[in-house]
Amino acid sequence: MTGPLLTTDQHRRIHTILQDRFQLNQLRPFQAEVLSRLLNGQSVLAVVSTGAGKSLCYQLPALFWDKPVLIVSPLVALMHQQADTMMALGIAAQALTGQLSAAAQESILRKWRDGALRLLYVAPERLVDERLKQALRQLPPKLLVVDEAHCISEWGYDFRPEYRRIRAFREYVGRPLLLALTATATERVKADIRWHLTIGQEPLALISGPVDRPNLFLRVEMVSRPLSQRARVSALARDASGGVIVYAASRWESEKWAAHLSRTVDEPVWAYHAGLEPEQRRRIERGFSRGQIRMVAATTAFGMGIDRPDIRHIIHVTVPESLDAYYQEIGRGGRDGQAAEATMVVQLTDLHRREQWIRKDKPDPEWVDEVMGRVNAQTSARPVLWELQEGDARMPVILSVLEDMGAVSVTAGVGGLTVVRLCDVSVHGDAVLHRLNQFWERRRTQFEHMMRYVEADDCRRAVIVNYYGQSPAPVKPCCDLCLTPGKAKVFLRADPPLVERMRQWRSDQARQQGVAPYVVLSDQDLMGLVLKRPQTKEDLSQCRGMGSRRLERYGDEILQLLRQTDGDGIDTEPAYDLSSARDRAIWHFRAGTPFPQVANEVGRSESTVRSYLVDWIETAPVKEWRHYLRHWFTKADYRTMAKTMANMGSERLRPLYEALEGRYGFDQWDVARAVFRRLNRQSQG
Repeated sequence: MTGPLLTTDQHRRIHTILQDRFQLNQLRPFQAEVLSRLLNGQSVLAVVSTGAGKSLCYQLPALFWDKPVLIVSPLVALMHQQADTMMALGIAAQALTGQLSAAAQESILRKWRDGALRLLYVAPERLVDERLKQALRQLPPKLLVVDEAHCISEWGYDFRPEYRRIRAFREYVGRPLLLALTATATERVKADIRWHLTIGQEPLALISGPVDRPNLFLRVEMVSRPLSQRARVSALARDASGGVIVYAASRWESEKWAAHLSRTVDEPVWAYHAGLEPEQRRRIERGFSRGQIRMVAATTAFGMGIDRPDIRHIIHVTVPESLDAYYQEIGRGGRDGQAAEATMVVQLTDLHRREQWIRKDKPDPEWVDEVMGRVNAQTSARPVLWELQEGDARMPVILSVLEDMGAVSVTAGVGGLTVVRLCDVSVHGDAVLHRLNQFWERRRTQFEHMMRYVEADDCRRAVIVNYYGQSPAPVKPCCDLCLTPGKAKVFLRADPPLVERMRQWRSDQARQQGVAPYVVLSDQDLMGLVLKRPQTKEDLSQCRGMGSRRLERYGDEILQLLRQTDGDGIDTEPAYDLSSARDRAIWHFRAGTPFPQVANEVGRSESTVRSYLVDWIETAPVKEWRHYLRHWFTKADYRTMAKTMANMGSERLRPLYEALEGRYGFDQWDVARAVFRRLNRQSQG
């Protein structure tokens, strides 16, 4: 897209400001496009990736026009930092936030009225402040900037109802030019931004910069148990060279991860979430931004206002609901353009939980009627605070729909949403239910896109960039799938102490025999043993490189090494090929998934999946499968069946079934027999 032409004088002035104030030699292409539109009097929606330089698109015009610019942003943590940066460059800027005293706020407004400010940062909640509105009526801004503009849309990942007041505010202060900024936006979100911010038939130029972040290395790892997840995340956090953000799903989860990582990485890790006191949140934000805190475990409340360039690893321990949310969050890594990593380490059960949550949130007409009744029961024109449960995505949408219809007024504040009923809302029930159904379908679709990323069988970066309608630059390897083509559903993790023990054993063997280490066992064969962790000679014989000669010579020693634990409670995760129904079933068994659901998940009959279970019991360590027996029988039941097998033998199931008069089914006997044989074999040797 090519914007309106700039005059020679405009080019010259822009170049002078760029060099003198910002120490830059040239604009990026999208910055030049945005500026050409604004300087020729056209409002703009710019969709450009995080860290690409969106701020310059409004900072430079403030100096070019020598007129004030108002920036509306939810990033309270960033406002003062940006204002301080501008002041250091000799640009008059202030942040008007609730952290300031009444006298300090009045001083800032006086500077605005006197024309002494070029940039003023405010939160969207501040737009209802009469003092601010009066100051802006006296000296209207030349440009109104709406940062993180996706927040205006309930189809976005971070819906904020207070953003919907911006259009009315814009009209009140004289219809200044508009610059809406966001890092990512789907077509639906773009349409919402246009609808809620523009006035009348005002044109809004859409300028999309590249969303690709080629310096981010993308990885997804799945584990079946919490112990394995904790071990892996600890290892990643220890290895990261710069700042680290670990994103969790809830306040409780962020506290839990902060405590765990503080113990395992030997440095303080701070929990961050919306439930903290404001001053504590500010201390953590400030400490992390300045590099005084290296690592935080946080909910998505953290990050939007963080402008730290050297974040080297973004780790997710739960699956976000949408690809938009995920890309916004990982976009905080590597803002200095240097290499950074984004790793998702999640339990298989987390995927099922997410799907269940979304399924459970499908709008219930009776629940909608109940909510509408609560609204209608409010005294007209009297504000009522509605507290929101963490993760409640439906209630804000109901209230925003009613606000669009002029039935209520909604303001976000501490503790929830303040709702004022303006008229009878009962007539809007069908419209609200229809909109909620749309919202639910949208959530479901967004999660499907997220799952396509998680379950991709090709480049993950391409999945993300294609989602936004662009093509990735040819940079490889850029993700785990590029490193191991065709292995999209194999998630492997080696246990470092075990690898070291195996290598030391190999070195000792090589020295005794006077040969090179690879003659004893190649690196590839060694890693294969560590990842698969065979527990019997039969299992060992199926591993790569373990022919009969090696098996006879080294088999017992290798098995002894593989069975050792470090005594620190850190378990290891075997390798799984998720294209294999058997491996997928065993993964579910380890995760504790109920048996009928396992059969459904892997697409095999229950008898086939039971054969996988029997095989697992007969070959895997007892500690791995003992917990799963509760799905089949109680301890007392097993003792009864074991006693019967001890007396009658276990070759045939029918005599056992008949001996106890059909008290237990053949499937239960099948599983119990596998346990009986395995325990007997273990006790004998």
